[in-house]
Amino acid sequence: MNDSDQNGEGSFSNRPPAIDVRGLHKNYGKGSSAIQVLQNLQMQVPQGVIYGLLGPSGCGKTTLLRCCLGRLNFNSGVVLTLGRPPNTAGHGVPGAMVGYMPQETALYDQFTISETLNYFGTIFRLRGQALEDRKTFLIDLLRLPHKGSLIKNLSGGQKRRVSFAAALLQEPELLILDEPTVGVDPLLREKIWEYLLGFAKGGNTTIILTTHYIEEARQADIVGLMRNGKLLSESSPQALMDLHQTPTLEEVFLKLCMADTEDDENHMGDAGNHDGLQTAFTCESDTTGLLNDDKLGTGNPPPYSGNDVMSSQVHVEYEKPPFKWLDFFPSLLNLWALIVKDLIKMVRTPGGLAFQFLIPVLEVCLFCLCVGVPPKNLPMAVVNNDQPPFLFPHLSERYLTYLSNETITKKYVASYTEAYDNAKNGDYWGIIHFEKNYSRALVNRFLTDATDNSTLDSSLIYINLDMSNQQIALSLQQELLTSYEDFLHDLLVQYDTNPELGKIPVYIDDPIFGSADYTFTDFMAPGVVLTIVFFLAVGLSALTFVTERKEGLLDRSWVAGVTPSEVLIAHVCTQCLIMLVQMTSVIIFIFVVFKVPLLGNVFLIVLLTALQGLCGMAFGLCISAVCDNEVSAVQVALGSFYPIMLLSGILWPIQGIPGPLYYISVALPQTYASETIRSVSLRGWGITHPQVYLGFVVTIAWNVVLLVLSEILLRLRK
Repeated sequence: MNDSDQNGEGSFSNRPPAIDVRGLHKNYGKGSSAIQVLQNLQMQVPQGVIYGLLGPSGCGKTTLLRCCLGRLNFNSGVVLTLGRPPNTAGHGVPGAMVGYMPQETALYDQFTISETLNYFGTIFRLRGQALEDRKTFLIDLLRLPHKGSLIKNLSGGQKRRVSFAAALLQEPELLILDEPTVGVDPLLREKIWEYLLGFAKGGNTTIILTTHYIEEARQADIVGLMRNGKLLSESSPQALMDLHQTPTLEEVFLKLCMADTEDDENHMGDAGNHDGLQTAFTCESDTTGLLNDDKLGTGNPPPYSGNDVMSSQVHVEYEKPPFKWLDFFPSLLNLWALIVKDLIKMVRTPGGLAFQFLIPVLEVCLFCLCVGVPPKNLPMAVVNNDQPPFLFPHLSERYLTYLSNETITKKYVASYTEAYDNAKNGDYWGIIHFEKNYSRALVNRFLTDATDNSTLDSSLIYINLDMSNQQIALSLQQELLTSYEDFLHDLLVQYDTNPELGKIPVYIDDPIFGSADYTFTDFMAPGVVLTIVFFLAVGLSALTFVTERKEGLLDRSWVAGVTPSEVLIAHVCTQCLIMLVQMTSVIIFIFVVFKVPLLGNVFLIVLLTALQGLCGMAFGLCISAVCDNEVSAVQVALGSFYPIMLLSGILWPIQGIPGPLYYISVALPQTYASETIRSVSLRGWGITHPQVYLGFVVTIAWNVVLLVLSEILLRLRK
């Protein structure tokens, strides 16, 4: 760029516009609550210039740039970036034609400087020696630390320069820097301007930067002064100061703001007067905003009425690129860059990685060791009033010897009243009470024909249980009844009496499926396997995009040309590696270490568990795409845990769920899947059985729905 151009004395009119914005309107919100951000904005930035977009924070600078980059939709108007609308198929915006440095440093802390540049270089199609040469040049030029230095160990100024290097890496035609000097010391600010002026000398790169430090932009070729979504004026800095007869750009901006404020007040006073609106603010340059030798004044458009956001559409002809099918398919190079990026992040967080691998093993061990195991050392009061005749067997004491000392701790108490009072105080889980003539009555009951009501009553063992804990009460009942059956069987055999006489007249034959030894743990185990894998996958994915979006990392990747589909595929590929390790450890510990029954094909269990993990990952991606911060993402993930677990038949059979909730239950992704694994492991059924293949069908359907929904949400958020 020659000196006359830099001083505002030359001409930029013969250069095609790098940015062409016409009639741009942008509102946030709808209806009466809509906030007007850009008002009928006109701007043209010639190629090969440094354009400083100046204005206070919140005036719409970042919104305007995001519209130019295709990162925001707008209400009306036309935006052409390097000759075409952004996001046009085959266009390099977003993509390699533009370099973007956001307000945040937007760098991965786990990366080295070299890995950061490799990541963006791969996306920009720089390879081999060309990439290495460019990295060496930028590291020397920007005086960066050693290329092996981790980003997290750099100072704030060094991070800014690395971010700057990433924007310059592919020598873009358009370089957009959003507040590149905010929060940096004056010395570094001067250095950044020194770099910018050096890059602009060739005239091949158009540089647009935003700043609210107005005076620092005096070195730009053109400045645009922006306030309240309007471009008040644009020209060379010296021309603006000469026109308004002020020594600083700060004073120029102050005068324009005062004039704009008076204009707004006149509009309010003349509400409804359309002609007044159209003539209230005159322009000193043509409305296209193109600079020429004769018109170096303000470039503001005719005033805008908030009622005509969509009233007029601007139509501009541009050359459309040829149609290419490859533009609609994910890029293998982008996928490679994203996968390598995710793998580096995982490897550089070994503590988190070990935690992710240990958690499933820990959860399985805790479940198998603590759930379904019979309770032990339960204190029960024994009130034994039995007084058998001399040389007559003491049958009550004999029965007590059949009780498991591991399950029941017997506490002898003198009276029933004392035992009851102590049980009320929580000292005992129950009371075993024998009547005075228990031994004689029991013998008469089974060995004589004289069984009057008094004999029947005296031969009973009276049990009082604390039913506040049903599982403990059921365990005690089972132990008391099982021990009594064994005791009575041995007693009848001793007296040469048929032991079948002591059994209830109901015979439980061999089970159709499973074993009489199966426990509640065996029932819950299939659902627990799926729950662990599913929700660990949710946890892996739920914060992925939230964190990257919050730190500006995702936005920078979008501008570099990465698509939502590519981000989604790369994330699934890398997270599947962790999920496979988790799933393998869970299955090994459940079925091998803790020996939960496995009668069917283990491959079916492995396949369905993997599909459930993928389903959890897709659900986590949906959460991550919707939520704006970590807190809300964690709340949604945790809030969904208990409803899904309680309604999926994991803790209790779904046949006990009431009407409407039952239909919700069968629609959840884990309900049929849990029953499928239960059918394979405990019944030995194969894939041809409806109960088995339905679990696969429902899980695959949920995968498709959630992955498509994730793609849609990511595109909407993009």
